[in-house]
Amino acid sequence: MSKLPYRKFKSRFDKLLKRIPALGKLFSSVFGFFEFYILETFRILDKRLNITTINYVNKYVFKGRWGGKVIPLNKNISPETRFLPTQEILELLSRSKVRGIGNCYCRETQRRSDPEPNCSYPIRSCIHFGFGKSLYEIPFKSENLKKVSKQEVKELLEKFDGMGLIHQMIYYPNPQFYYIVCNCCPCCCVVLNKFLKGGSPQMIKSDFIAYTDSKKCINCGSCQEWCYFGARKIIKDGLDFDYNKCFGCGICVSKCSNNAIKLIKKS
Repeated sequence: MSKLPYRKFKSRFDKLLKRIPALGKLFSSVFGFFEFYILETFRILDKRLNITTINYVNKYVFKGRWGGKVIPLNKNISPETRFLPTQEILELLSRSKVRGIGNCYCRETQRRSDPEPNCSYPIRSCIHFGFGKSLYEIPFKSENLKKVSKQEVKELLEKFDGMGLIHQMIYYPNPQFYYIVCNCCPCCCVVLNKFLKGGSPQMIKSDFIAYTDSKKCINCGSCQEWCYFGARKIIKDGLDFDYNKCFGCGICVSKCSNNAIKLIKKS
């Protein structure tokens, strides 16, 4: 897996979006509307030209402005950790107007174009919004948003978490503006798969890090098996943890049979 330097969104354009969130929401909505056609174009070019189109487009056109930010489920976060509504997936969704749950473009396309599915994960797994959302508005205006029932969403998220799927907030034109939340597998997801293979498109870590209690850890290797980012390895002397590779997704927490792992907020 290649590493991309952390992209800092502090240009004049980003400062303008912070002052006028509606502008960012508009960009996010428009991009979200055309995302299917954009990804289809990339797929066709990849097939015909035998290249990874998205790598070039992300480097020279998007320049890191499109990608995914990992957000964990609250049950994987240490109980004593205080977090903002924008840092945990259920809190985020409870303050957003969810339009519905739709099909995953990545898994649906893979199964349509290849007789052998990469995985058996469900296709209906993407949480859609009617209009692009702004994280700038979440902590301040969330109480004014209409509350809608999220029971099905909550149940599905917990189910997906147990399956080992990574929760990602897909953003554009910067990580403060999102238009869909996906539950991703490394074998099909355009964002996750391309990142693991070549470092593109941009993926942003969550605000948490996985902490392992050495007294509880039995070195079973389950966390290593489920860590898609290669941050956890079982060696002769025990667990070898690479802090820099951890994305704070919380999947290792769900998969630890001895409850030895928890997510804590980064300092």
